[in-house]
Amino acid sequence: MSFRKFLSWLKGGSNLKDVIFKLEVFTRRLEYHKRELEREARRNREEAKKYRMAGNNDAAKMYAEHFLRYQKWALATDAYRLRIHGMVVKLRQSQSVYEVASTLSGIKSALEGLKSTVSLPDIAQLVDEIDSSMREFDIAHDVTEAGFERMAVSTEVSSREVTEALTEIDQEIGVETGVKLPSVPAGKIAELEKDIKKLKEEL
Repeated sequence: MSFRKFLSWLKGGSNLKDVIFKLEVFTRRLEYHKRELEREARRNREEAKKYRMAGNNDAAKMYAEHFLRYQKWALATDAYRLRIHGMVVKLRQSQSVYEVASTLSGIKSALEGLKSTVSLPDIAQLVDEIDSSMREFDIAHDVTEAGFERMAVSTEVSSREVTEALTEIDQEIGVETGVKLPSVPAGKIAELEKDIKKLKEEL
């Protein structure tokens, strides 16, 4: 949509209010999904702890990796939720057509970032639904995202982070049971990483 057509469209008023309402509903649904991801992270951590206590280091490492990934997805989801919520507030307060267009462009950018960062079907579906409501605002070629920095949220899980998570779990088990568990040898970690990669390829 060209900027001139956008200006003409915007004078309708109710269209923008409808999109703002849908965005507010969208952020509430994101908050729900964040809580779901946090619950899944906790569940995977408990599984890692259970298998660690049973001496099954392969399974413990796998669940520790999933725990970290879900935890990062939850944090990323909330970061984008807060970002979009802040821009919706700005959208309500916008005094000019340019401010409205710029803020909407920023929101679309945040939606794209969320979808690419949190690789989950439920999140992708949510983004696609709200994105379809904003297609009439697709004026990225005409207006830049003034005042908005692009977000960069990493959800990658490193082997070091997994090792640190297992160490933390070991310490927790030690406090609860009075038994100090041996740390995972570096060679064993590399072996476990290969096994996990193989399992992922088979899924």
